[in-house]
Amino acid sequence: MAGWHSNRLMEPKTGFCRQTGNYSCLRPPIPLQPINQPLSAAEFCFSIFNSTFTDGATTFSVNTTTGETLSYSQFVSQVRSLAYSLQQRYSLCQNDVAFILSPPSIHIPVVYFALLSLGIVVSPANPLSSNTEIAHQIQLSKPVVAFVTSETSHKIPSLTHGTILLDSPEFLSLLTQSNIVNGLTKSVKVNQSDTAAILYSSGTTGRVKGVMITHPNLIAMMTVIHHQNTNQGQGNECRCRRRLWWRLLNRT
Repeated sequence: MAGWHSNRLMEPKTGFCRQTGNYSCLRPPIPLQPINQPLSAAEFCFSIFNSTFTDGATTFSVNTTTGETLSYSQFVSQVRSLAYSLQQRYSLCQNDVAFILSPPSIHIPVVYFALLSLGIVVSPANPLSSNTEIAHQIQLSKPVVAFVTSETSHKIPSLTHGTILLDSPEFLSLLTQSNIVNGLTKSVKVNQSDTAAILYSSGTTGRVKGVMITHPNLIAMMTVIHHQNTNQGQGNECRCRRRLWWRLLNRT
């Protein structure tokens, strides 16, 4: 059978197999991190970012609506400060769920990375959802704390650790803890089998459902895009990496 792999009946140009009716990827496999290696999605992303953003002053995040920007060094500093504050002030524990109800903000990536680094499950929801929809999502994910804004806080019921207003002076103070000493944040061992995020289905064929995303789900996505960007050139790689983590967890 010329033009076909005899062992799989797969067409070499398209990857289509007549026997199974499936298409297979023709690109060589990309090695992933050993699944038994403790590793959070945030830690993995930082390992890539650190090799890319050699200059800490490089712009890392931009809010195109307000014009606000964060350099890479500012981003790292705020993630560490927030993680420390969440441990010290709110006693958040690994595998706790944090509900996030906010319009796009330059603070959201900082919140995601701080939570993921602590092994806390992030659960972002659409801020335009109704009170009834939000109540159902909270019932599904069972969060202990919520990150909200002044406009969305009224949609959140009473939670164990309350709500944290992203547009308040108190939250900004959590990002600028100057008394942090290296190693002061309690080390958290995040297993790749742990849940990283709980997203929500669209509800087009029934009630909204919670969708659990594990750390290796996110690590695999980052690995593929990192591999593709590396092959396409350094300039494009930097731009795509900055957008990647936003797309990974901002799907509501």
